[in-house]
Amino acid sequence: MPRRPDVARRQELASAAFEVLRTRGMQTSMSELADALGVKRPTLYFYFPDINVVFETVLDQTYRALTELVLARVKNVDHPLDRLRAVVDASISFHRERPNLIGGLFQLWAMGGRGFQSVLDRERLAVVAARDALVADLRGGIARKQVRECNPERVVDLVLAVIDGVLVHHVVGIARPDAVIEELADRIIEPLRVRKPRRKRP
Repeated sequence: MPRRPDVARRQELASAAFEVLRTRGMQTSMSELADALGVKRPTLYFYFPDINVVFETVLDQTYRALTELVLARVKNVDHPLDRLRAVVDASISFHRERPNLIGGLFQLWAMGGRGFQSVLDRERLAVVAARDALVADLRGGIARKQVRECNPERVVDLVLAVIDGVLVHHVVGIARPDAVIEELADRIIEPLRVRKPRRKRP
């Protein structure tokens, strides 16, 4: 019976390999990568058949970790607009704690590779699923009279575009994420909140 890969070891190797690829590029050979990681070539091939699979594994780990953080942040949040803001804050926080991640992913994306289209397709699926969930949440808020009438798709697309833009600008050092996110909250998210009328004092 063939030996099954150790999942934790695979994740550990993928994270370490990402740092090597980030500095050396996708043209790094499996032999060079094995040497840099301090493992034998057969061990590396046991976990990853090629460089593209290393990259895909890092992407999968990244999306999984981000999803877990977002779900933890929104779990006890009652209002859909507060959940939307929590998604924004969790996304920025996630990447702030991993300053090399976005830049490294951009480098590797730019270099493409044999599996580049499959990587884009996987990312698109992850983003579309998250987008659809946020749109449905806003629609529910509108139906419950928590959120003002709006176009949920446009609102979510705008919020996601701002998050992506802030992250890109952060990498190149031309944005202040906190100020941008506060502006997004003040001008887009909060105005959609339905305020309950204050009760008059007798």
